[in-house]
Amino acid sequence: MTRPALLLALLLPVHADEVELTDGSRLSGTVTELADGGMVLLSSPLSFEPFQLKADHLKRVDFSTSAEVEDNHDAMVFLANGDRFTADLKAIDAEAVTVLTTFAGEIRVPRAAVQTVQLGVRKRKLIYEGPQDDAGWTAKGGWRYDDESFVADSGGTIARKFDIKGSFSLRFRVAWENTPNLQVYFADDSMETTGKADRYYLQFGGSGLELKRQQSKEGAQQYLSMASVPGSPEDYPEEKLEIEVLVDRKLGFVHLYLDGEYIDKYPDPVKSAPSGLGIMFRSNIGGDDNQVVDRIEIREWDASIDRHRREERGDEKQDVLITRSSDRGTGSILGLTPGPDGGTVRYQGPHHEKPVDLPVSEVSTLFFARPADAPAAEEPPLVLALRGRGSLGVSGCTFGSDSITARHPLLGELSIRRDAVASLLRDVEEEENAGNYQESEEEEQ
Repeated sequence: MTRPALLLALLLPVHADEVELTDGSRLSGTVTELADGGMVLLSSPLSFEPFQLKADHLKRVDFSTSAEVEDNHDAMVFLANGDRFTADLKAIDAEAVTVLTTFAGEIRVPRAAVQTVQLGVRKRKLIYEGPQDDAGWTAKGGWRYDDESFVADSGGTIARKFDIKGSFSLRFRVAWENTPNLQVYFADDSMETTGKADRYYLQFGGSGLELKRQQSKEGAQQYLSMASVPGSPEDYPEEKLEIEVLVDRKLGFVHLYLDGEYIDKYPDPVKSAPSGLGIMFRSNIGGDDNQVVDRIEIREWDASIDRHRREERGDEKQDVLITRSSDRGTGSILGLTPGPDGGTVRYQGPHHEKPVDLPVSEVSTLFFARPADAPAAEEPPLVLALRGRGSLGVSGCTFGSDSITARHPLLGELSIRRDAVASLLRDVEEEENAGNYQESEEEEQ
C-alpha cells in the first residue's frame, strides 16, 4: 500500500455509512442530516465541513453498525399505509394500540392507523443446523461424515431423534453423481428400515419424487401414497436439490417446497399425524453412484400462523379476530389485559351477550376497523429498512450519533435507534430489492 493510500485508510472510520447517488457514485462517512427536497449532510474525516449533497440525488444509504440487533418480538404490526414492523403487544384501548419495539421503544399507535396485528410471529426456534460433525447421529452402512456433509457411496442409513413434539419444518440439500436414490423418513417412531413404523417418508430417485405415509395399525394398509411430484433428476442439471417439508401435526398436512418453490400441501390419509421424533436418511445407491446430504435445518413451526397470514379481513368497518384454531369472529376488539403469556384480549361479538376474554396465546390475527372517512395513506419519499423485520416510510430525517429523528405520516415524530436501521432508500421497489433483512423470510415465505 502506498503512503497516501495508507494515510487515507487510517483517516476513514472503521464503521462508515455508505451513500449511493442516482448516478451510481458512492461516498463513505457519517450521515448527519437528510431533508427531502433539501440536502444530505455527510461528515467525513477527510473534510473540515460536512459534504452537502442534494437529497433528490440520493438513491440509498447503508448504515454501519458494530452491534447485533435482536428481533425476538411476537407480533407483526401492519399499518394502514403498508408499513410493517415487529413488536410486543402491550395494550389496546378505544383510541390506540400500544406496542413495544426494539427500534423506538414503546409506541402508542392510533387504532385508525393499525390495519392488522399478526401474533405468534416470533422467529421459528432452531432445533438443529448442520451437520458440523456426526455427534448424535447413528450411521449404518455406506454413510460417513465429511466436511459438514453426510456422504453415501452405497446403501445405508443415518438417523437421529430431535425435540420436535409439535409441528416442525425439515430442510436439507441433496446432491448426487449419476442418479440419486434417497429415502427420507420424518416424524419417525422406528428409525429402522424393516418392521412396523408410524411415519412419513419422501423417496427421490430416477423416477422422480414421491411422498408416502407408513402406518403400523394392525390390519391396515401399511403404505399409503400421499403425492407423486412430476419430474426427474434430469430436471436439475447441477445435480442438487433443496427439499423442505413442513409437518402440521395438528391438522395432519405435509407442505412441500423444492428449491424454495412451494409445490403443494398434502393431507395425511390416516387423518392423524405420526408422533415420532426421528429423522432418518436412507441411501439405496450402488455401483459408481454417490450422494451427499447437507445444509440440514430443523425448526419448530406454528402452522396456524402461516394459515392465517394471508386471510382476507372481510368487512373493513368492523374489527375481526381469528384464533389459532381458525375460529373467526367479527365484532369489536375492546382491549387487552396484561398477564402471563401476553395476557388476554377482550372481544365483543354480535352473538355474545357479554364480552369474552381470550388468551393472547390463542389469538392468531387482529384486524382493526378502518373508519369510512379515513384519509388515503400517504406515500413518503423515503423508506427506512429495519435490521429486524419490517420497514417504515418517512419524510425528512435528522441523524444523531445514536438515534434518528424521523417524521412518519401516521406515527408522527419518532426517535429511532440508529443501529436498528439497516438502510434508507428512496422508493419501495429499491427497499424490496435490498432484501429488507426480514422474513425469511422468512420468511419469509
